[in-house]
Formats: sequence, structure tokens, C-alpha cells
Amino acid sequence: GVIEMKIKSFKKLTDEQIKKIENRIHVKLPEDYREFLKSTGGGVVEKDETNRIMLKTIGREIVLDVLYGDDENNESGNIMFWMKQFEGEMLENSIIIGDDLFQGFLVMVCDGVNKGIYYWDDSYNFESSNDENNMYWIADSFEQLFKHLTE
Repeated sequence: GVIEMKIKSFKKLTDEQIKKIENRIHVKLPEDYREFLKSTGGGVVEKDETNRIMLKTIGREIVLDVLYGDDENNESGNIMFWMKQFEGEMLENSIIIGDDLFQGFLVMVCDGVNKGIYYWDDSYNFESSNDENNMYWIADSFEQLFKHLTE
């Protein structure tokens, strides 16, 4: 199923570009996310009620801002730019795929028991966030993330 959302797309990615990202961060990206990168390439999400995500574990909402791609003309919208910024802080098998309006990040864990999409409250916006705990589960997969967005 192609993911439908209101998004101002960056440049679409080729299979080669996706492979390059996977090789650089040693992660195998899930098929639904690869499809999204190929059809959309990431982009800036339109700010309306459809891009709110409820963090069920803490009952707080975030507002999706950007889903990253690999457009060399747009550093702050680039997956690799953010992965370099946070090298050494990332969980194994994970990739930063976007951000929200509060300077937090969307992180996708691609493999293992924690597989899924999380909100990383990097700047401790929520009172519940601290050094031990600032990752909040959102969805089991990229496709599921969009079900949350369109509810």
C-alpha cells in the first residue's frame, strides 16, 4: 500500500541511493520505508491536524515536521546529516527518519526486539524525559506510523 499524506517532497531516492545509506549506517531498511523513500524521498509535512501523533505511553502529542531523505541540497532534511550529528548515541540497527516541531526526532529501529518507530525527545521537552528514558514508542512499522497519522 502506498502511503498517502500531504507532504512537500524532496528528491525521490533510487535503489542505489538507498543501498548507499544502508551500507553507511549498516542497517537493512524495511520494505515499507524503502518504498516511501523511492516514491516520496521524504519531505516537509503539511502542518495540519493530520500530522499529529499521540505518544500513548505518556499521553502527549507531537506534530510531525520533516521526514528526511537524501537530498544533497537540503542538509537539514538529510538522513546522513543527522546520523553523523548523533553518531555514537544511536541504538544499534536504528536510523533517524524525521523530526517534529519540538526538535525531537523520529527514530526507526530496523531489527531486533525493539523494532519499530520511536520518538526521541532529545531536548527533554517532556517532563517524563531524562537520560535513562527519552525514547517513546509510536508504531511497530513505518506503515503503521501512517495509520496513526491518518486516524
